[in-house]
Amino acid sequence: MKTKMVTVWLAALAIPVVTLTGAQIDTTSGPSIGGGGYDLGPFLYSWLLVIVAVVWSLSAVAAALLYRDRRSSMQALMLTAIGVITLALVLLFYSQNLS
Repeated sequence: MKTKMVTVWLAALAIPVVTLTGAQIDTTSGPSIGGGGYDLGPFLYSWLLVIVAVVWSLSAVAAALLYRDRRSSMQALMLTAIGVITLALVLLFYSQNLS
């Protein structure tokens, strides 16, 4: 796996994770739009973070199994480890939003 491809893989994880994490930062303390008191934003964004991390990790595992050369396979397994660590951090920090 070339360095450019690893960068593409990492960007495919980093961009959605940073975007969805940033969307959960509440900068306003006022009421929600429409006057409702129930906000589904954190719930939806947290589940989307989990889904992105799981799909990305499974894709990296599939890539590791499909690569023929050992070096590319090991790089894909390292990408899988990055995905699993990301999933663990998402579950650690946003588990209260998942129910």
